[in-house]
Amino acid sequence: MKNMSVKLTPEEDQYDVHGYSVNRHWVQGPNSVFTSIMSAMLTGDLRGYDAFFFMEMDAVPIKAGWLEQFEKEALEMPTQNMAIRGSKYLGHKWDAFKHLMPAHVVEHINGNAIYNLKHPWLKFLHDTFTAKGNIQMAEEMAFDVAFAMITQAAMDGREDEFAAAFSQSKGTDRTYCGDSMLIGNYANTLLNHSFDVPTYIRHGSDRNLFHSLADDQVTLGVAVYDQSTGHIMNTTRSNHPFKNVLMLQYFPGKKAVEKIASPSGEVMVTTQQATQEPHMHLCEVAKLATTPWFALTDNYHVINAPVTVLMDHSDPQMPVPVMPYVHGCERGDCQASLDQATDLFGVHLKYHHDPYELVFSTRDARDFCSSWKQAAASKSWKSCELAYGPTADDYVAWKISTNKTNLIATPKNKALYGWRAWTQRWAPAPVDMRQCRVQVYGFIEYHHALGNISSCEKRIEDKWGCKADPDCKWIPKFQSGVCVRDWSYHYKVLKKARKRHWKPRWRVKPWRRWHKGRSWAQTEGGNYDSLAQEPHPDDENVHEDPVHFMQLSKKRGPEL
Repeated sequence: MKNMSVKLTPEEDQYDVHGYSVNRHWVQGPNSVFTSIMSAMLTGDLRGYDAFFFMEMDAVPIKAGWLEQFEKEALEMPTQNMAIRGSKYLGHKWDAFKHLMPAHVVEHINGNAIYNLKHPWLKFLHDTFTAKGNIQMAEEMAFDVAFAMITQAAMDGREDEFAAAFSQSKGTDRTYCGDSMLIGNYANTLLNHSFDVPTYIRHGSDRNLFHSLADDQVTLGVAVYDQSTGHIMNTTRSNHPFKNVLMLQYFPGKKAVEKIASPSGEVMVTTQQATQEPHMHLCEVAKLATTPWFALTDNYHVINAPVTVLMDHSDPQMPVPVMPYVHGCERGDCQASLDQATDLFGVHLKYHHDPYELVFSTRDARDFCSSWKQAAASKSWKSCELAYGPTADDYVAWKISTNKTNLIATPKNKALYGWRAWTQRWAPAPVDMRQCRVQVYGFIEYHHALGNISSCEKRIEDKWGCKADPDCKWIPKFQSGVCVRDWSYHYKVLKKARKRHWKPRWRVKPWRRWHKGRSWAQTEGGNYDSLAQEPHPDDENVHEDPVHFMQLSKKRGPEL
C-alpha cells in the first residue's frame, strides 16, 4: 500500500457544490488530484503498473468480489483496445433536457474508472489536458468531461490534431468504453435502498440513499376540476405508493368509492364533492386525510410510475420525507409564492418548494391551515390580495416561524440531485382568469407549459405503446420503465449538419469550440452555468399549480 499527497494550496483545495455560478474554478482541486496521480502512474514514483482504478470517496463497494471484478476488467482492456473503461451516467435526471446538452457531456465516462496506462491514447489525453496552452481548460472543465470532448472530436474528425493522434493510437469505438460492470455512475441521483444496483460499486453517496414511505401511510389528494379524469385514473393501476386516493370534485358530480387493482396491492379511490374553494385544496385534503402523510396533485397530472415517496430514516423514531427545492426564482409565479410566504409568516425563504413535490404531515398541515387562515384573514384571494391559497412555501415558512424546522424534511436541490416527481403533467391547467395587476399564470405560462408536454407523458408503464410512438423512447427502470421523448433524430440531424458544414474558426485552444461557452458545474447533476440564460430541467414544471387559482368557469369537455 502506498499513499501520496498532492499538497494542494488553500486556493486549489476547493470543491464548490454550487458550481460555476459561485466559483467557476471549482474543478481545479479535483483535477489537480487526478492529474497528479496520473502523472505519478505514467512517469513518476508510481510507474510500473499496467492499469489503475480511480476511486473517489463516493464510489461505494456494494457487492463482494469487487477487487476480483476490477482485476478481470483491467486484464481485458489491452486485448479489447481500451484506454478508459467505466460508466456513463445511469440516472434519468437528464431525460427531459438531454437534447440541450453538449454531446460530450451526455456521453462522458465518469472519472471513477479503470485507466489502461499502456495505451497511447490515455497518455495523449493526459498530455493534452495538462499542456500549458490548455490551463484554462483544466481550471474550468472536469477532467472526465474534457477527456470525452477530446475523444469525441478525434473520433468525429473535427480536429485534425486529435484525429491524427487517435489514428496513431489505433483507436476504435472500444478505446473509450462505458461497459464496465465494476462501477455504475449514479452520481447525484436520489435512490431507494431497495434499488438493486447491478454493478459491484455504486458511484453515489450513501447520503443519497433513502427508504420508501409505506403505502398505507400516505394519501394522494387530487383536485378534480372537470371530467378529464381518465388519465390519472388509468395510472392508479401502475406501480406507485398511493393506496389511498382522494378525488375532490370542484364541479357537480357523483360520490363514489372504487377499489382498483395495482401491482403492489389494492388502491382505494374515494371521489366526493369539495366543500371549500379550489385554492384551499391543500387544507381540505389535510382535513379529510386519514393517513399520517399526504401529497397533492390534480386531474391534469398522471401518476409518474414507477415511483416511490422517499423518506429519510436518519432518525428511525422520526423519519422525514425528502424535500426537493430550487434555489432562487427566475419566474414571476415562483417569486409570488415566496413573497406570499414572507408576507404571511415573516420568513424570507431563499428556496422555492412545489406543492406537488412535497409530502405534508397531516397533523402539522392541519395546524398550519389554522395559522394560515388567521394570517390571511384580512386578505382576499378573489381580489388578488393573495396570489395563491396555502402553498408549500407557506407551509415551510410556517414551520420555520414555529421553530419546527427539524420536522420539515431532508432538503435536496433539484438542480443538483436527480429527482423524480411522483406526478407529471399531461395537460396544462387553464389560466388564472382573475384580473390581477400581476398575473402569475396567464397565457404565456400556459403555452410555456404546453410546449414542454409530449405524447410520452401519457404512456405510463406502457412499454409497447411507447415503442410504437416515434416521438418516444422506452427506458427500463425499477419495476417496469419510463417513456420519455426520443431526441435521437435531432442528434442525427445535428451531427450530419456539423460534419457537412463545420469548419474551425481558429487554431488556439480547440477545446473551446465544443465547450460552447457552457460551464457544466455538476456534470451528473446537469445544471447550466446561468439558470437565467439557459433552459433549466425544472422549466417543464411551471408552477401553474391550479389548486391555488383555478377558475371553475373555464371547463374542459369530457375526456375521450
